Amino acid sequence: MGSGSRDDSSGSAGFNVKPVPIRAVSPADVSMANRPAPGQPPHRPATLKTVADRTGVSSMTVSNVINGTGKVGAETRARVKEAIRATGYVPNLQARRLAGAAGTRIALIHSGDRSPFLTDSLLAVLASTHMAGAQLIVCEGTSATLEDAEQLVMDAIKAGAEGLILIPPYAERLSNSDTFMRLRMPAIALAGAQALPGMQTVRIDNRLAADQLASHLIDSGHQRIAFLAGPMEHGDSRERLAGFEDAMARAGLPIAPELVRYGRFSFQSGCDIGEDLLGASSAPSAVLASNDDMALGVLWVAHRAGLRIPQDLSLAAFDDTAAARRAWPPLTVANQPMAAMAATATQALLDCLTGDAGLPQGEQVLPHHVIIRRSSESVTAPCN
Repeated sequence: MGSGSRDDSSGSAGFNVKPVPIRAVSPADVSMANRPAPGQPPHRPATLKTVADRTGVSSMTVSNVINGTGKVGAETRARVKEAIRATGYVPNLQARRLAGAAGTRIALIHSGDRSPFLTDSLLAVLASTHMAGAQLIVCEGTSATLEDAEQLVMDAIKAGAEGLILIPPYAERLSNSDTFMRLRMPAIALAGAQALPGMQTVRIDNRLAADQLASHLIDSGHQRIAFLAGPMEHGDSRERLAGFEDAMARAGLPIAPELVRYGRFSFQSGCDIGEDLLGASSAPSAVLASNDDMALGVLWVAHRAGLRIPQDLSLAAFDDTAAARRAWPPLTVANQPMAAMAATATQALLDCLTGDAGLPQGEQVLPHHVIIRRSSESVTAPCN
């Protein structure tokens, strides 16, 4: 599993993905989505006209709702989407795919939040798909709702995507979507927290990594440790909090309720929480943040307050983005090996789309490393 090391460099290794031959998508591949469930009598699949007749609108209006185009009122859009769910209508993926250019197309679906983690994810997926000879389509969401997630999938299909790579929290949203499940669209949850129905998850062991980071801080003599979690709808936020709790319980240390805070995985939320934590009369001696961005926000507040790192406050975080490595002092982290994770996700999709692997399922857990840097080292220890 994870291991510890002492290093300030990024140490990124290259991961080669061997291009694979592309085969045509057959009607049998796509028609599975319209087949009745086992044991059910045969039925005629719903069509665009079925949905249009049910809602009393034109087929063009239904198409506009599916594609997110045209001017359709909110009430009509809601009725059409409800009719799509009720009838079990599935868009003709084969026709949409054949309408696009040649070559395998993979869509990356992500939120509109700007962060070093997202940048690293985008670059890693872009590199892995390029090396595999696949085309990458990038779909950016404006919110993390189920409706937004489903619309992004339809946008990706419209653009010719055959498989999806999902950045949290879209994987969690779509795993609860009947509409998405009927599509039987190959999908990978990148940097998720656990196995999800209808897709494969590529991840690290978030709980173990958080346990290791917290144990490092405890072994350094800290007892009053604050934990900055991300939004609880993110599975990795829950897993990292659980790992922190594991380490504290094993050490026999109480967790003060006021030291467990919930941010938004953003620099600003780290600043806001840092202002509150470090301004308290009983401030923590160490902070473990669920991602680099929030830790960097706390670091900024600490510098402004004149605190010395790590003499007055120790910091540790997740991801190992370039910003974490270039901060002063550089952050102790549990790294997510994005290059390897992106290569694994891309290959899993290609195995499905160009071979006989079937829909990606289950999970692949990749090794991580805890990298000790100056933000948490003992004052008397030599620094990297």
